[in-house]
Amino acid sequence: MASVYPDQSYDYDTGYSHIDYHGGVSSSVSFSEREYQKNQMTLKEARWVGVRKKVPGMSGVPSKSQSKAKPGKSQSKSQSKGQSSFLEGYIDEEDPYLKKIHDMNEFITQHFRQKECQYFVPKKVQKPVAKHIRDLKCQCGEVLSDHKAVRDSPTDYVNIVPQELQALMAPNRRLEPPPDKLPQPARAWDATRDLQVSVTTSFGKMNFENVEHVGGKKPAKYVRITDEADVGQLLDMMKIHWRIMEPQVPNLVISVVGGAKNFKLDGRMRDVFSTGLIKAAKTTSAWLITSGFNMGVMKSVGQAVRQGQSFCWDDDRMAHVLRCIGIAPWGYVKDRKVLEGNNNEGKYNANYRTSNVILHDSAVPLNPDHTHFIFVDDGYRVQYGGVSGIRAQLEQKISQPESEGGLGIPLVLVVVEGGVDSIKDACKSLEHNIPVVVCDGTGRAADILAYAYKHTKSHGGERVFSEEHKPKLRRKIQEAYSKNWKPEEYVSKLKTITETVHRCCVRADLLHIFNMNKHEDLDLAILSVLLKAKQGTDEAQRLSQLKLALAWDRSDIAQEEIFREDILWNAESLQGVLTEALTTHKVQFVQLILHQGIVMKEYLTYEVLEKLYESVPKHNYLYKILHRLTGKDSLTLENVRLLLLKLLDKYDTMEELLVDQEEETDEGKVDQKKRHFKHPYKMLLAWALLLKQERMAKLFWELGDEPVTSALVATKMYQTMSKYLPKHESHLQTVFKDLKSDFELLATNVLDECHHNDPGKAMMIAERESPSYNQMSCMQIAAAASDQAFLSSPTCFSSMNVYWKHGILFTLTKMILCLIFPPYVAFGLEILEAEGGKKISKLEKMFIFYTSPLSKFAHGMILYGVFLILHSYMVLVDFRKNEVTALEIVIVIWVFSFFVDEIHTFISFPSPTIWSKIRDWYGFLKWLDLFNFVLAFIGFLLHTQSDQYKVVKILYCINSIIFYLRIMKIYIANGQLGPKMFMIRRMLDELRMFIMVMIVFLLAYGVASQGLLYHVRSPSWTILKDVLYFPYWQLYGEIYLDEIDTEGSCMAGSANCRTSHWLVYILLGGYLLVGNILLLNLLIAIFSHVFEAVDKNSQEIWKYQMYFMVMEYEKKTALVPPLSLIHHAFLAVRWIIKCKGCKHKKTESNVWGQRQLEYLQLFEKEMMMNHLRHKKAHELSSIDTTINKLQKRVDELTKLVEEEVVADTTGNQPWKEFLQQFQYIQEEGPDMNKETAGDLEPLAEAEEETTNKKHKKKKKKHKKREQSEERDKGDNLSEKEDKLKNNLNITEPDKPEPREKLVTQQRSERGLLPAFVPDEDSETDNVSPKYQRKKEQRSEVMSPRFQNMRKGDREELSRMYQQLQGSDSSSDEVSQRRREKLRKKKKKAKKSMFTIRTESD
Repeated sequence: MASVYPDQSYDYDTGYSHIDYHGGVSSSVSFSEREYQKNQMTLKEARWVGVRKKVPGMSGVPSKSQSKAKPGKSQSKSQSKGQSSFLEGYIDEEDPYLKKIHDMNEFITQHFRQKECQYFVPKKVQKPVAKHIRDLKCQCGEVLSDHKAVRDSPTDYVNIVPQELQALMAPNRRLEPPPDKLPQPARAWDATRDLQVSVTTSFGKMNFENVEHVGGKKPAKYVRITDEADVGQLLDMMKIHWRIMEPQVPNLVISVVGGAKNFKLDGRMRDVFSTGLIKAAKTTSAWLITSGFNMGVMKSVGQAVRQGQSFCWDDDRMAHVLRCIGIAPWGYVKDRKVLEGNNNEGKYNANYRTSNVILHDSAVPLNPDHTHFIFVDDGYRVQYGGVSGIRAQLEQKISQPESEGGLGIPLVLVVVEGGVDSIKDACKSLEHNIPVVVCDGTGRAADILAYAYKHTKSHGGERVFSEEHKPKLRRKIQEAYSKNWKPEEYVSKLKTITETVHRCCVRADLLHIFNMNKHEDLDLAILSVLLKAKQGTDEAQRLSQLKLALAWDRSDIAQEEIFREDILWNAESLQGVLTEALTTHKVQFVQLILHQGIVMKEYLTYEVLEKLYESVPKHNYLYKILHRLTGKDSLTLENVRLLLLKLLDKYDTMEELLVDQEEETDEGKVDQKKRHFKHPYKMLLAWALLLKQERMAKLFWELGDEPVTSALVATKMYQTMSKYLPKHESHLQTVFKDLKSDFELLATNVLDECHHNDPGKAMMIAERESPSYNQMSCMQIAAAASDQAFLSSPTCFSSMNVYWKHGILFTLTKMILCLIFPPYVAFGLEILEAEGGKKISKLEKMFIFYTSPLSKFAHGMILYGVFLILHSYMVLVDFRKNEVTALEIVIVIWVFSFFVDEIHTFISFPSPTIWSKIRDWYGFLKWLDLFNFVLAFIGFLLHTQSDQYKVVKILYCINSIIFYLRIMKIYIANGQLGPKMFMIRRMLDELRMFIMVMIVFLLAYGVASQGLLYHVRSPSWTILKDVLYFPYWQLYGEIYLDEIDTEGSCMAGSANCRTSHWLVYILLGGYLLVGNILLLNLLIAIFSHVFEAVDKNSQEIWKYQMYFMVMEYEKKTALVPPLSLIHHAFLAVRWIIKCKGCKHKKTESNVWGQRQLEYLQLFEKEMMMNHLRHKKAHELSSIDTTINKLQKRVDELTKLVEEEVVADTTGNQPWKEFLQQFQYIQEEGPDMNKETAGDLEPLAEAEEETTNKKHKKKKKKHKKREQSEERDKGDNLSEKEDKLKNNLNITEPDKPEPREKLVTQQRSERGLLPAFVPDEDSETDNVSPKYQRKKEQRSEVMSPRFQNMRKGDREELSRMYQQLQGSDSSSDEVSQRRREKLRKKKKKAKKSMFTIRTESD
């Protein structure tokens, strides 16, 4: 076995420590050297360690001295040099892993810095309040003991503590409580002066030791930089040393901002967010950027990454598929000390412990699902800051075009909930042309931006926010962020945030609102905003859009947004996208691009097809098949052609595949790489079939020529590929067999469609010699591929029937009459006349009849019966010891005619190659015939030249057996006996396996029993007979009890004397139990299974066997053996004089011109389209499709109801709370600015006016609805009500107890539910008169059904409502029982009023 040697390009970026590796190596070196040596091996080398150790003279680990040794020289010489020679291949070289680490350390320490505080001055306000002096925090946010100078040398604290504070911060006083007033140093703390910059020491890899992953686990890489670092150098470090662009360059970067400590995604929102985010990331190999902490939206992103994370294995390198980058402030990281290294060497690996506990005013742990961390150090500790600048620069650098120094990767910002910073981040991103996706429904910033975007309309070419919705926008902002606002900051902050939101909504082309509560996908929203961001009129921008949609595999979006009817695409610009779509197997995109005017004959060149094969991964199964069939290892086009030649038995040369150069250009020769193919879809179909791309193959099958032939070629390829796959690839063999069945079904269905429309043309398609596939007919390919279903189709069987009878119309009676009385053929036999009404002469009738396969079969059967009679007579009666009789000579000549006839049939059988003829035609009976002929010739020669007549008689008897067995071939012509012959063959195969099992028990019993019966025995062949003979017959009931008793003619125990033994009887009973009961019943069960399996497909099997019989007799001569020798002699003479060769001359009716072939192709393609239409219609009418359509319709109706029914009816209760706060400010805040108070009054007035406008609109709509209802008839009204009830799934209670007023509905996870809140107009002390009028207007707008109620019902309803209102106001004075009773009434009224309001709407 060839040894495996070290790979020079090995990459050790696995992230694991190599100290724990233990494996078997040579013990001639020390342990440390062995460990070092083992870690230099690649995975391929380690795989063969065990094999090499078993080879004499070869060590477990290969060295370079072994690799350089010349063949034939003993390796023991190199081993005698000692361990230095043994380790020469590794120890003398630098460790690639250590070299990689060294280069990265050198780059990081050269370009990146960190900040540390060098001057301790306590803050005036300590949060949380310090209990001890040691808990006092510096202006930088760090306690004294955590300053780097103190950690390095605790006694040097005097160097960083001012002289005024040294006594207070002395070590012996640090457990004392701090004084109320801290001493103030003479020099104030200044960040620019007191934050010292030094070479970074925190970089390397971190391992989250308290987190277990279900899948693989790899440490995360991290680096600490300052907030003034160069982003370009950071990207260089990520690309070169982190290798973050490998194994695949990202097509997208998704930056996620939003809620932090108080935010959590639960339920359906979490599933929607995680699924959409991971789908988008995996589809585009995207990077995810967050803040990296284990809280809020960052934790949600980490959970999504954990669900979708996988690894890419490239030799010995393990790389994350999903790259999640956390950009976090260094001072805000909990337990950051464990990430610090020493002496500028970093830390590999730092063991970090994360936590789910999040405390206020404290550092936060990191999320363990991030793969890379960038820590931004601004010098401050335990406060979030300094990150936004670096993150913004990094994102801008990533999204910048490559021509401007960026990476040219599209970037999207996703906003999930969030505070004011999230709104600012969105605004900055939009200003830098970075698209933003807002997740509506998550709260705060996301909902504010979504509301503002929905009510921002285009007016005069500009986007303007609706004036009537401004008050509500301010209210939303106030509800989200006003808790921590100071009174004097209300107006300024509200105004600032509102303006920021307005600036965001102006960029409608870059902002997309994604509703988390609707049935939509987040990945689709990201793609939509990217397409909106890249909209343009030039072709480059449209091409960029198309590549984005291709990376997402969203052909529907590309068809609607990119390939519009008003855009004319250049075919050349789409060719690169088409190549990418082919290599990534995006079938719908290939189909979509082909509809844009791409001419495949112009697109597919030698170079393009070679590139498609080069994109096949090296571990693909295709390389194994290529090597086994051709001995080649590379997928060049010539090697692929050789592979197809092996798979299909016959294939074109490269010159036959390519278009002639004279046809391509008039300028002379062209480059081979630029030449085109005659049949491009044929080449692409072969490419897709070899790669097992079923959908792509079916697309090219539809677009190519000759669908039936192409589908059968696919079955032949898959059959051969499954045959030559290694046995351990059984799963692939199953896949290939399934694909073969699918394409066979396609070919059969299309041919049946042709037969249904025109049986004659269908037969022509089945018999046509394909010009695209080397003149092979469909039936030839199907027979080679064992396509029984295709050959048993009505068209193929009709074609076989025509071949079998040559168009003769007769029954069995007429056939017998023709054989007995030949003149009946000329005068009484009916033959199908040729088209055109040309009559057939009597001589032509005779020729047609005697050359038909049926006539040859009948005459051959008769003469073969005569031959069997003569041969049996010769064996039984006419055989002489030393004399060759005349009858024996006749028999031998007859046998020789059989032999010549078989050779002629073999040569003329319709298979393209010799090996395919042997495979398709030579079955078990044919090989048995060949063996029988050889025995007959040997017996005749022995009889003429020697006196071995006994041997000759044995040979002739064996000939007689085989000649009688040949009769079974005649049974194939019968529809009942033919499948039985196939059953017998299958049963013989199973019997062979059964004998292998039975022989074990037979030998076990035979040897043991004979050993017990004979104490001493002389060697002889009789022993072998006794071991096999008696146990075999005992299986069939011949017990031979006398043969196990003591022999009476000899003395017991003497030599060769059989002596009875008691154990033999027990062994015989066990043997008969296993043999007669277990094994024989097992054999019966196997035969029953074979019978049932064959009987199900008996007709297919019989028709498949009939094809080979028809083709065999079609190629036979009209004269049957032994008269066929005359015809064969004539053919031999004609071949010698080179007239026409051995082949029959084709009749003119079988030679079709180009016009006929094109007509058949058009007919075949049209029938294929009919079949696909029928198939699609059947799929659309299936139950599953109907259910999906109904589900989709229900979703659409649900969305419509949500948009129309759930109106913007939020009450003014939150605004009242704001007014109450404002009133409190007026009363309690005498120092408040009067201008601020004056600015708030117009807000209330604007709110009142907006509300009044809404109610006026509702009143107008209600009046119009009433007028239309009066015009409608009562029947129509009831039908509408019933329809509305059914759509909303509302049932009317038997005894409604309506409530006077129905408040708004709320949206929940279960759908639309009526929600009761306190009456917003019940307290009107602090409300203007406009609100009083609004209440009166609402009372007038009531349901028609409520107005038509009886007077008693209305009074009862009013009384219940007053009781409910009274119960709400005096709930403290009512007993528990009374409150419970009123609660039930309230629930009942709620249900009734919801029904009434729904009907009125």
